[in-house]
Amino acid sequence: MSKHKSFLLPAALMLAALPAAFGSPVISVQTGPLGAGQTFTASIAITGVTGLYAFQFDLGFSRQVINALSITEGAFLPSGGSTFFIPGSINNAAGTITFTADSLLGSGPGVSGSGVLANVLFRGVGQGISPISISNAVALDPNLNPIVIATTDGQSPQIVPEPAGCLLGVSGLLALTLLSKKVRLS
Repeated sequence: MSKHKSFLLPAALMLAALPAAFGSPVISVQTGPLGAGQTFTASIAITGVTGLYAFQFDLGFSRQVINALSITEGAFLPSGGSTFFIPGSINNAAGTITFTADSLLGSGPGVSGSGVLANVLFRGVGQGISPISISNAVALDPNLNPIVIATTDGQSPQIVPEPAGCLLGVSGLLALTLLSKKVRLS
């Protein structure tokens, strides 16, 4: 009996992964390197979708490490025509962005393929790495039927103190040390 129980957990995990393994569209977080002023862009992308007409998602992040500055529409859905983009609501105190949504306007077949749905500009506010998690993700076809999707969370780049700030602090300590030695010699 214990042999059967030990087989059930791996089998259940494999079944849960089947939609992603067999080509379901995936919405994921993709980040780039830190830019000037410790900002970076997280791209919310979709791969392998057929007939995307509208989408919605929420994001969560560690407010002690990063804060969201803005959300802009990606190029993928507008490639199918005019759109109505809702950037969502940024709440840095809670570490959330809620109800980011986009929809094509009018009738049409939707957009197929892979591309960026939205871009989120973040600023590092503390040291470390923040998870960036996707929740409440919905994708719809032109008939407003749900498209089965999977999500893949991401993370921020490593946020570290600015080297210039560290250098300034070390320089200040060195100056104080030299000044204190000069005062003692006098």
